[in-house]
This record gives sequence, structure tokens and C-alpha cells, in this order.
Amino acid sequence: MILFHIPLTLVTALLFLHPPADLPRAPGKLDDSKAPQTATCSFSNVRYSGWCRSTENIPEGSTADEVCQKVLNCLNDTGCTKTYCNATDVRGGWKLEKVEAQ
Repeated sequence: MILFHIPLTLVTALLFLHPPADLPRAPGKLDDSKAPQTATCSFSNVRYSGWCRSTENIPEGSTADEVCQKVLNCLNDTGCTKTYCNATDVRGGWKLEKVEAQ
């Protein structure tokens, strides 16, 4: 059997350059920048049974409130063709009840 002698400093340097993929990352060092931020918007309407909830991506430079306001504007606009709330055709009378950013 042939044994290779690798200096400890070389092994240590290689581990720092290429850490194993299954090692946990240090807290605060996670790269969330690639994951889209989302907003869950909750709406109510007396002509709609139950709550309408819609989860939307938050574009860079925008806020959850702005995203939910756009959905609300669509729900209250008879000319909007986007579908929300199980493709309801109820337009007008919607209220934004809750905004949750994730």
C-alpha cells in the first residue's frame, strides 16, 4: 500500500478554497438575493365568498404594499383582464385587508 504524505497546510488551504457542499453556512452569510421576495395580499369583497389571497413577486425597487395595491387596482377595474381569486369576474368593491411580505 502506498501512502501519500500531504502537508497539513496544503489540505487546510484546499478546504478553505473549496469547502464541501454539505457544510452549513455561517449565519448571516446566506445568499437570498437570487430568491424573489413575495407579497401575500388578502382582499375582501361582500360579493365574493371568503377571502381572496394572491401571492405575487415583488419587483426590485418596489414594496409589498405597492404590489398589493396594483392587484387591488385590477380587482376594482372592470377593464382589467388579469385573473385573481379563482378567476372571479367580480370587479369593484374590493378592499385590501392584509399585506404580508416574505
